[in-house]
Amino acid sequence: MRTAVLVYGRINKCVEHYNNIVKQLGNVDVDFFLSSDNSDQKILDKFIMLYKPITYNNDKIHYNYNLGKYPGRRREITNTLMHNMTCHFINKNRVFILLEKYIHSFKKKYDCVVSLRIDAVFKNKFDFSELKENTIYIPFGYDYTGINDQIAYGKIDVMRKYNSINPLYLLENKLSIPHPENLTRTNIYMHKLNIERPMIKYHLHR
Repeated sequence: MRTAVLVYGRINKCVEHYNNIVKQLGNVDVDFFLSSDNSDQKILDKFIMLYKPITYNNDKIHYNYNLGKYPGRRREITNTLMHNMTCHFINKNRVFILLEKYIHSFKKKYDCVVSLRIDAVFKNKFDFSELKENTIYIPFGYDYTGINDQIAYGKIDVMRKYNSINPLYLLENKLSIPHPENLTRTNIYMHKLNIERPMIKYHLHR
């Protein structure tokens, strides 16, 4: 099974978590893609050496909008967390664009696309067999009144909808509050994707 793994965000733990990620992805043919926000060059070099990404984007993220101005902002979501959330969605968009450009340029096909954080430590293997149409697979946990926005996988058309989330559209149309897990859940519902919750056990090690 040919699998594209879309890594987004910080890559500080890329060396420490490499063996775990490769092991728990299982016996699949994996291509890595990356979008990070101006990561340190030494860390980026280590990522490239280990993961051998097909392509990557490490440009500093710039944006000129404020997701925190919309109603429903929770007290615990500080300006720093709001910035991190904005970069989170931008990185997900950017890394999927890299994948699509590669597919179109080289006529590649993938059976599965995985979106994950590099600081996740997995305790059991992924199961990519018999992926259903129009279905996104998201592990249990970390829902925070919405749905887990850290790890997801599915067929490419499903992951296109998942990674290409437009939080501005959702907030402008009052479909969600400015909160990452709520925005993620709303985006999934808007695209009428079915959700399955595989028993993938993991924790974050930042």
